[in-house]
Amino acid sequence: MSFWGGVMPTTRIQLESAPVQEAANRDAERLVAQKRGLYWVDLIAPTEAELNRLQQTFEFHPLSIEDSSHFHQRSKVDAYDGYLFITLYAHRFNKAKQEILADELHVFLGSNYLVTVHRAPLPALSRARERYERETEAYKKGPDFFLYLIGDELVDSYFPLLDGIEGEIDDLEEQIGTDPDRAVMRSIFALKQQLIHLRKATGPQREVFYALSTRHYDLIDRRLGVYFQDIYDHIVRIYEMIETHRELLGNALDAYYSATSTRLNEVMKRLTLIATIFMPLTVLTGLGGVNFKHMPFDSPLAFGALLLSIVTVPVTMWWWFKSRKWM
Repeated sequence: MSFWGGVMPTTRIQLESAPVQEAANRDAERLVAQKRGLYWVDLIAPTEAELNRLQQTFEFHPLSIEDSSHFHQRSKVDAYDGYLFITLYAHRFNKAKQEILADELHVFLGSNYLVTVHRAPLPALSRARERYERETEAYKKGPDFFLYLIGDELVDSYFPLLDGIEGEIDDLEEQIGTDPDRAVMRSIFALKQQLIHLRKATGPQREVFYALSTRHYDLIDRRLGVYFQDIYDHIVRIYEMIETHRELLGNALDAYYSATSTRLNEVMKRLTLIATIFMPLTVLTGLGGVNFKHMPFDSPLAFGALLLSIVTVPVTMWWWFKSRKWM
C-alpha cells in the first residue's frame, strides 16, 4: 500500500482513486510552496506513475528518482539542489524463513518535507512519528529532526538482532562441546554469511551518519549534529559487535574442527589398539591350526595351553594398555 501522509497536519491521504490522487498532488504542491512546517510523503512499493508524480510535485532530479526506483543501493547521502537524497538500511529476522531480511529506505529531505520510499511496511517509521509528535521544542519540529528519529529507530533495530545472533553462537559453542555434528558446521557457515551481509550494509551507513553529523548541510540544523553523532556512535558499536561475532564464529569453527579431529583420533586409537590386541591371536590360531604331522600340538595338554593363551594374551594386553591410559 502506498500513501501520502502529513505530519503537519497528521492526516493520511490514500492513493486509491484519481480524484484523491489529484487532491493529494494539489495538497502536496500547496504545502511545499509554503516553505514551512513538515509534510511527510511515505510511498510503499511505489509504481512508476507514483514516482513520476513525486518528481513533478517536488521537482526532484531524475537521477535521484532513478535511484529511488532501484533497490539494493549502497548506503549514501547525495546533495541535490534544494534537497538531500539518503539511502539507509535496517535488518530484521524472519522466523518463518529463518533468515535475516534487509529493509532498504530511500529518503528525500527538503526544507519542509520528508519523502520516504520503501518496499515493505517499516515499523521504525511509525515509532519515529510517535516520537516526533511528542516533541515540543521548535527546532525539533522540522524534517531534519524527523530524519534523525527515523535513522535512530533504524539503527537501534540492529541491537536485538545481534543479541539473537549472539545467543545462537552460544548455543553452537555448547553443542560443539557435547555433539559436534555436521549440522553445527552448516549453522556456523550460515551465520557467517549473514554477518558478512550485515557488515556490508552497516559499513557504508557509518559514512552516512558521519557525514550528517560533521558536514554543514543547509537543510540540517547545526544543533542536530550531536544527535546524528549519537547515531554514528551506535552504528560504530554495531559494526564492532558484528566483527566480534564474526571472530566468535571463527573460534567456534576452529573448535568444531578441533573437536571432530580429536574424536577421529580417539576412534583411530581405539581401532588401532583393537587390531593390536588381535594380532597375537592371529599368530596363535594360525600356528595352532597348521596341519603338519610332526607339529607338537597332537595332545590335549597342548590344545588346552593354546586355548588358555588365546584368552590370557588379549586380557593381559588390554590391562597393560589400560594401565598406560591408552584406552
